[in-house]
Amino acid sequence: MGLRRHLAWLAAALLFAAVALPFLVYLTGEFTLGPYARGGAARFMGDFYADLGRLRPVAWTLLLGPVALVIFWRILVAYAWPRAGE
Repeated sequence: MGLRRHLAWLAAALLFAAVALPFLVYLTGEFTLGPYARGGAARFMGDFYADLGRLRPVAWTLLLGPVALVIFWRILVAYAWPRAGE
């Protein structure tokens, strides 16, 4: 698989982690823990992006977690499963 395809997967994971994942975390918290103490979903997203700017490890873990999973999966596929004809 080419480098462009690898980068496309990483970019998709990063985009998902930056846009959709914080909102899904917010919704999960709403359903399990109750309302967000500082406001609604927009406030939660704003706090998440502010925490990224403050270099808080929890925010960066949420952002880079899907990227790490994609990298792990690509390495696993590349080395664990032999290619056809080998």
